[in-house]
Amino acid sequence: QWYQRRVQSSGINAEYGESEKEGEDEEDLFDAETEDDTEEDTVSRLSLPALPNFFAGHRFFIHSDSFEQFDAIKQLSRHMTAYGGKVFDYMCKDVRFIVTQCRSWQADFSTALTVNPEVRFLKSDWIDVCCKRGETVDKSSFYLLQ
Repeated sequence: QWYQRRVQSSGINAEYGESEKEGEDEEDLFDAETEDDTEEDTVSRLSLPALPNFFAGHRFFIHSDSFEQFDAIKQLSRHMTAYGGKVFDYMCKDVRFIVTQCRSWQADFSTALTVNPEVRFLKSDWIDVCCKRGETVDKSSFYLLQ
């Protein structure tokens, strides 16, 4: 039968996947050189075009309480970072925009203003629109006002 025949040229028993060569050290199989390419060759073939950095200079904090699913927060963070923005894990004076899914002012937003009175509250829809268009769009209709 075809699945029981032996592969003579390689010394491999195709049925059992075993080597028939006597004295063959198993470690030698793992140490064998298998590729001729250098690491540089591999990297150059895998290079992807650079992403645009339209969020460069933007410093964000994600108001996680406004999101129902953690995956949405991760996705948002990935987009902001991939396109050149910086996402902070905590609210600090360096944060310029708090990204939220809230549609109205929340009590804890006032607390954030004590840390940084200049911070602006931005609806997460703005991030989505920018990513779809591949550029920043006017923020004015995406601000959440007190």
